[in-house]
Amino acid sequence: MGEEAFWFNGAKYKILEGKEGVREAYDRMADEYDRSERLYWTRRMEEGEERVIRKWIKYLSSPVLDVGCGTGRYATKIAKKGSEVVASDIGLEMLKKTMRKAKKCNAFRRINLVLADGEHLPFKEKSFNVLICTLTFDHFEDCESAAQEFSRVLEKDGLCILSTFNGYTLSDFKRRYNLPADKVPFSTEDLSPVLIYEVGHSADDVERLFAKYEFETVDVKGCCYWHLLPVPTSWIKYYKTGLDSVFNVSKSLLRYAEIHVALMKKR
Repeated sequence: MGEEAFWFNGAKYKILEGKEGVREAYDRMADEYDRSERLYWTRRMEEGEERVIRKWIKYLSSPVLDVGCGTGRYATKIAKKGSEVVASDIGLEMLKKTMRKAKKCNAFRRINLVLADGEHLPFKEKSFNVLICTLTFDHFEDCESAAQEFSRVLEKDGLCILSTFNGYTLSDFKRRYNLPADKVPFSTEDLSPVLIYEVGHSADDVERLFAKYEFETVDVKGCCYWHLLPVPTSWIKYYKTGLDSVFNVSKSLLRYAEIHVALMKKR
């Protein structure tokens, strides 16, 4: 792990405000997103999240809605298993990247792309059996509207997989690097450092919010517990992911995970 992993320490940022700022940042990162060295931490956290979610994918049935699909991390995996997927994102360039990836893995015939805002989904009631939203919910400024929309478009007994950055550890990160409480840093080799809107949500936050919209929590897992290890930050590359399973045995340790992943069912 080189110096690029710590680019955010002392960087000078351009602030991109609101929903348009999020869209602009991701569209500008789209071509580099999956390979940028400056997104080292993003990769590490995505890997931890994926180890949880891939155990649940086998239970998913068509049609599936992927809200904030990004470059198609999950849309392509789910489509390859035979499910029909609607991949939605606020960024056109991210959708283009998803389609290119789908064509490479011969899954594009089962993926439909929709340019859409997760807080205002352009779909009829009860259109989907499954909704997945990974590391996107924290970018929504109106989480109440998003949760209500998720409930509206899901069938009864439909499943929702939601991953969020833990507000506790995310806030600690922001304090340590003197970042605004409602912003996170992004940069790639071609994108100068920017700050965009993102606020973490703990597993408890998610459960309380979604319970108001007829969801019950089936399972919750945490991942990326490296804050619990008494080693320098530079050693995180040696972090053994099996420790996630050990830490998940105790619910009291869930608050220390970088990411919380919830499996919920629509009542």
